[in-house]
Amino acid sequence: MDKAFLELAVRNIEIFFATEGCGKLVYGDKTIRLEQGDLVLLPIGEDIEVNRGAAASPSLRMAYRKFHANHLGMAAPILPMRWKVFPRHVEEFERLLCGLPERGNPDSESDGISAGWEGFMNWMLMEPEKSELRPFEAEDSPIRQALSIMSCRFMNSLSVPEISRRVAMSTRHFQRVFKSFTGRSFVQLLQEIRIRHSCGLLQYTRLSVQAVAETVGISDMYSFYRLFRSHCGMTPAAFRLRNQAL
Repeated sequence: MDKAFLELAVRNIEIFFATEGCGKLVYGDKTIRLEQGDLVLLPIGEDIEVNRGAAASPSLRMAYRKFHANHLGMAAPILPMRWKVFPRHVEEFERLLCGLPERGNPDSESDGISAGWEGFMNWMLMEPEKSELRPFEAEDSPIRQALSIMSCRFMNSLSVPEISRRVAMSTRHFQRVFKSFTGRSFVQLLQEIRIRHSCGLLQYTRLSVQAVAETVGISDMYSFYRLFRSHCGMTPAAFRLRNQAL
């Protein structure tokens, strides 16, 4: 699961949200333990098995949605991501998720999609008092650990020495293995993650362009405009005008 894994994740996303009980998801060769409030976004492409918790615990109950990445305004994470919704907000988030239209066709449209996705984007990036980002379990391979950290912390300052230290690899070896696994350098992939999320914020929120850049972790506006044009072929304002869902 390497470059093809990343490209598949860009196109299709499955969202699992544990609303009650405990258990685990078996996703390919990965086991993801779940309890109430856990939200997991995974690229479609591997068989997924849901295992319930022990008999002494309530049965695992989950809310589920499947999306084509285009419906997140290119903001769909290109890597697995895990979130924790705080207990007092579980019911609210379940209503929000279940109210979103499920989409498998990138060309399909919905009059109600904009309001739903604006709320979803607010949850995912802009309401830290309701949810938090968490890496996957440490049992992942070092590169998958790094990818998980990047997808969870892309809005913060991240460096190769910091990430390589956290996954217990030398900087040089980490860069070589990372490029082999993803087909991109660490910096290139981090920039791509940030720009994809900025596209979603431009499409589904009313944030200013500067606020969008700062939200995804790019403080220099010249760099943001340059990266955005390089990835999307247009300015942020032109992208918003063409794709605005509000």
